Order: sequence, then structure tokens, then C-alpha cells
Amino acid sequence: MIPLFKSHYSLGRSILTLEDKEQEDNYPDSIIQICKANNINALCLVEDNMSSFLEAYTNTSKTNISLSYGLRISITESMEEKTEDSIAKTSKIIIFIKNKKGYQTLTKLYSIGAKTGFYYEPRIDYDLLKKHWNEHLILCIPFYDSFIFNNALRSNICVPNFSFTKPILFVENNNLPFEDIVNEKLLKFSEENNLQILKTKSIFYNKKTDFKSYLTFRCINNRSTLNKPELEHMTSNDFCFESWKQENK
Repeated sequence: MIPLFKSHYSLGRSILTLEDKEQEDNYPDSIIQICKANNINALCLVEDNMSSFLEAYTNTSKTNISLSYGLRISITESMEEKTEDSIAKTSKIIIFIKNKKGYQTLTKLYSIGAKTGFYYEPRIDYDLLKKHWNEHLILCIPFYDSFIFNNALRSNICVPNFSFTKPILFVENNNLPFEDIVNEKLLKFSEENNLQILKTKSIFYNKKTDFKSYLTFRCINNRSTLNKPELEHMTSNDFCFESWKQENK
């Protein structure tokens, strides 16, 4: 099972930092220190923007940890369509880079998505992705908020176009009530298209006891309260490194 870390650079989504410093009480946990303390020599980092790359690359290089860097971004049928109806055609993908050329391509895609495709959030479309796609990138489909997830649970009408590559499908189990529904759809899509499936776990905080701190942080960013968080997927405290460690003894 691959741990998919996310840092505080993905605003409002994680309480983990990328600092290379010893852990201290009453200070945010560091992904770098978690890796060092648990002999993890390969870090898979999935962010919602590109701003963390420099610190991630610098600190993993200093500590001899190999870095797999991915951008989780919205993709839709057409960036030109900026209407409420277009939201039902939008889902998430993850683009990983293999090398410097992959980083340059990913930066270009994100810049276009943040400028030209922006509608509530940065977006790209399948034509743009196909136009810039090359062997220096890897396309993955996240378990949550993917086209499979959105179509199955939100009655969306996302129609993907992966004619230019074979994406890898991510599957997760965080004890949420709807996961079996998504897993069934995901397995069917994998079999029909002969696609690889990898078991993963999204990690936004270190220990299960950190869940309340994480939820508080999310509520602050969401302008809601602990009594009424109004946040999706907040019925499980398994989005943490401790949970991953227990499942991978």
C-alpha cells in the first residue's frame, strides 16, 4: 500500500509540513521526519498546487529520500465552458513527474489551468492534456473525487478521454460507508480497459489523535465549526500515517 502524503502547501488539506527539523511538542509534524523515523526512503507527495516542489525537492535530496511528486488537479471536458453545468463534468486526476522535463510540462499545464481554465479552481481539459502529454509524465486516477467517484455518488456526467495513455487507478479503504460502491465501479472500469490498480492511502496528519486538530484546521478554512463542519469524508480518522503503519506491519 502506497502512502500518498499531502503537505500544508495544499491549503486547508493537510497539517503536515515539509521541514527538515526534529519533531517538537506543540509543533506541526513533518513529512520528512516521519519518513526518516520510519525508514521510508521513497516519498510519494500529492499536492493541490505546485508551490511545495522546491522545499520537497531540497529536503528530500538532503536526506537521500527519493521523491515522487504529483499534482492533483481538476479536469473537465472544455476549459472554455465556465458554467455551473460544467462542474458536473469535472473530476480530479493526479499527474506525476518522472524528471526535469516532466516538471517543466507539469508547470506549463498548471499555469494554463490556473489562468485560462480557472473556474472556482484551476482546471485543465482532455484536449490540453493530450496536446502536452509525453513519456516524462504518469497519469493516475485518485480514489476520491475521480470521474468514477463523482459519477457513482454525485450523479455527475464525467466522460474521460485517456486515449493518449493508460492511467493507473488508485484504490483506498478508510472505513467510509460508500467505498464499496466506488470500489465496484473502479474494478469494472479496470477490467474493461485493462488498467493497473494500486492500493494507496491518503495521509493528511500523523496520528489518529491528530484528527481533531486536522478537523479544526479544515473548519477554519471552511468557515464552519466543529459542531457543524460541513465537510465531506470527515467521518473517519484513518487519513493518517498511523493508520497506514498499522495496515503495513
